Amino acid sequence: MLICPNCSVALPSSLHCHGCSWRGHYRDGLAVLLGDTSFDDEIVRCYRENYDRIACDDLDAKVMSERYIENLAANFCHAVSRCSGAEVCDIGSGKGYLARNLVAQGARQVTAVDISLPYLRRMVGEPGIVPVMADAENLPFADHFDIVVATDVLEHVLNVGSFLYSANRALRTSGHLYLRVPFRENLLSYSPHFGCPYRFTHLRTYDRPLLRQALAEAGFAVTRLWHDGYMLGMTRPLWSRGGWPQKLYQTFERHCSGNGRSPGDVTLRPHALCRLFLRPTVIIAAARKVKSLIPQAGGGMALA
Repeated sequence: MLICPNCSVALPSSLHCHGCSWRGHYRDGLAVLLGDTSFDDEIVRCYRENYDRIACDDLDAKVMSERYIENLAANFCHAVSRCSGAEVCDIGSGKGYLARNLVAQGARQVTAVDISLPYLRRMVGEPGIVPVMADAENLPFADHFDIVVATDVLEHVLNVGSFLYSANRALRTSGHLYLRVPFRENLLSYSPHFGCPYRFTHLRTYDRPLLRQALAEAGFAVTRLWHDGYMLGMTRPLWSRGGWPQKLYQTFERHCSGNGRSPGDVTLRPHALCRLFLRPTVIIAAARKVKSLIPQAGGGMALA
């Protein structure tokens, strides 16, 4: 069900809320479903402008290796079960690699959600994909999707609780949530004191216990946790000590990048070999919605 991002009542196809008179609109061929806070709150407005800038820089200059991002999306998609015929929401869709993979894997429809118009414009008219401009912390959906996926989003949002509530509310009963987040990342590189050009980037990082706890508290039963995001240069300490360990790692690195191989393909290699030499950069969780989060009058929430 489509709901108003202001008051959460059912929203008709006209995008005109009969509960609070909020109106959505279409821009560049896609629905804009942002609540009033996205425009009225100075911090949220700066946050959106920040990510428009990141999106434009990413599209123009390729912030990360395209090959690496494509491979991570392919790995992630292979782990998404029950995709065939499913209604899927891809939160923080970015360049759309994951959304396209999910359509190719048999998803009936993928709703690609992002707050950055530059990313979303690229997906207008693509078969099986419906791009929507919306806030990950205030998704305009309730009991709408079989699967919700979010890659590299949870570390960016301003309010983790709002994101988890929105994801829970957007899923149907027993729906599935798949998350990818940074694994024990050094956050110093995102400080402007060290040259980061953006005000808002990664605000937090995770490990297995923290991610499992966050999902359990939000009404999800975690079914699987695993690592990915292996890349050359992210070496385990053992192989940086010099002598034969370092030589062995250098042999591995030459094998991965020699003979015209793309360094971005290392994350496609058997993970047992990657785990031996490299530190993972992300952790992925698969979880099932087992309870709904119900806001309580006067504040607080209940699990039902």
